[in-house]
Amino acid sequence: MSPSSYSLIILSLSVSLGACEDFVRFKTEKYSCDTNHLGLISVELQTQRGSTAAKLYTDQGMQTLKINLRDRGQLDLQAADNAISINRETGELKALFGGRYAVMVCEKTVFAM
Repeated sequence: MSPSSYSLIILSLSVSLGACEDFVRFKTEKYSCDTNHLGLISVELQTQRGSTAAKLYTDQGMQTLKINLRDRGQLDLQAADNAISINRETGELKALFGGRYAVMVCEKTVFAM
């Protein structure tokens, strides 16, 4: 086989493997929010080996969140008296912290390896 054939085979294999999410070792999806009256800084989803953990970062510290709903377009998270709903496509975040409610658009970043 010629060197160009080998290059073509390697290129097609790397594109095929790169398109598969099953080969992702870990993934972090982060929603960073501007300054707000809830003190909410960010919400992070960390997926590793098929297991996903959600964390809430506020000016009071870090808190683990329970994932109630997770699909392509929506996230519903909860911890103690905090409830958070996130539109994964637009970054719109609705948060209820005790008796305080806020709607904000947060910046979404995704890192996968």
